[in-house]
Amino acid sequence: MPVRVPAPYLGEALESVLAQDPAPDEVVIVDDGSMPALQLPDGVAGRARLVTTDAGGPAAARAAGLRSTGADLIALADADDVWLPGKLAAQLEALDAHPDAALCFGRAEIVGGDGRATGERWPELAAGMHPADSLQRALFEANPIPTASVVLRRGPLQGVGGFDGGPALPAGSDWELWLRLVAAGHAFVCEPRARIRYRRHAGGVTHDVAALAEAGLAIHGAHAGLADADTRRAVRARELTSLARGRIRQRRYAEARAALREAAELSPPRPRERLLRMLAAVPGVRAGLGRRDPYGQAVSR
Repeated sequence: MPVRVPAPYLGEALESVLAQDPAPDEVVIVDDGSMPALQLPDGVAGRARLVTTDAGGPAAARAAGLRSTGADLIALADADDVWLPGKLAAQLEALDAHPDAALCFGRAEIVGGDGRATGERWPELAAGMHPADSLQRALFEANPIPTASVVLRRGPLQGVGGFDGGPALPAGSDWELWLRLVAAGHAFVCEPRARIRYRRHAGGVTHDVAALAEAGLAIHGAHAGLADADTRRAVRARELTSLARGRIRQRRYAEARAALREAAELSPPRPRERLLRMLAAVPGVRAGLGRRDPYGQAVSR
């Protein structure tokens, strides 16, 4: 579990991991360069091991955690997400039943900072085994795999270079890892009983729309060989539109318009995207854009 202070949901996240039956053999928390250094919550210090590393982001932190353990199965957790009861047991059963699967993933319920369901739904892959060739296009187009629901086999993970074996990214290193695994021919298994609560909040990585879009563009460039030309164009157009929305939130309007122009050259824009491009060019109007959070809740400025 990579953590950087402040981590307001860390206690709840750790308790959900430690309460699993069976419990993990060991729990490794990686302090990703926090200043001041992370202090584990009361009651947790004796049940988890703390590793410290320089600030390098989730991929580098997970790599440091991997080096600190010899476990054959590596379960991923995040400091703001919650494992629901029975999650780990269901995945151990699934991996026993499917020895050829490089990883097992589950489902996510999306909650807000207050822990209440937001109503947001992610795309979901079907239960059961997914051969690598059936995953390539689906994973190139989007990332339907909740990171904190994943249990990986160490061998395939190390075989593709580990957590930090891909390009340096501002976000999305988990998604890039899934693509490396399927590119290497590894199958995944989906176990719907393995459920987590994924938390949307202002301090989360996914709140930075521009960083996510930049990561998506880099990931698709690195793994362009997994998709046909039409899919690559459509996906790039979508990412450029997301980048434009992020740039508008940052008040970088010229860059937003440039991204929207390139997106329109790749794929015919929808009416709302044409309207966004027009509004981003009007000084008196564009200041009102991007005043809500990326997932529909109002924010103050």
